[in-house]
This record gives sequence, C-alpha cells and structure tokens, in this order.
Amino acid sequence: MRIRSSYFKVKDMPAEVNFWRVLLQIEPTKSSSHWSEFLIAGQRIGFLLNDFGEELVGCSSVPVLEVDEGAMEATIIRAKDAGAVVVLDGLNNPKMNSIVLASPGGHEFELCNCKAHE
Repeated sequence: MRIRSSYFKVKDMPAEVNFWRVLLQIEPTKSSSHWSEFLIAGQRIGFLLNDFGEELVGCSSVPVLEVDEGAMEATIIRAKDAGAVVVLDGLNNPKMNSIVLASPGGHEFELCNCKAHE
C-alpha cells in the first residue's frame, strides 16, 4: 500500500494552480477546470474544484515540503509574493524548525529544514 496523492478542495482552480506553480517552480502534470495536480519527488498534490456547494475554509490536510536550508528564505519570499500568509513561524524553534503558511485559498502548508535537524 502507498499514498497515491493528497488533494485540496478548492474554490478557485486557476488561483490555486497559479499559487502552487509559483511556489514550487514547476508546471502541473495535469490541469483542468475540475482537477489539477503537481508531481513532487514522485508524490502527487492535487486540487479538486469544489463545485458541489460544500462551504470551505482551508482544510485539515497540511503538506510538509522539505526545503534545502540554503533555499528557505527565497522559498518563503516566493510564497509571500504569490499571496501566502504566515500562520506559525517556528524557524527559530529547534523543536519545529519550520514555518506554516496559508495559500490565498486558506490552505495551510509547511516548509521545513527537516534534514538540518535530524
């Protein structure tokens, strides 16, 4: 058994895809009006259009993206420039060493220097 993908339910597909395109610096492997996905190191992060009336405010799925220590600052700047807001900054906390941000759609994601403190 393996995890095939993780996905977010989104209200605005073009906005979410553009945000993740800018942050990840890659193009989606699939993109349509109802489903889009990115492939990162063999793992899929998908986006499903919420066109069935469910009220959404972010989600409980938080992908953790491991960032090389030397690239963390540039990645955070890129995320903020694309519209992300900081939810929790734990970069100076040795127990956390990561930062949680939210995309314009309210979806939280975590950037970490995981290998720096293994």
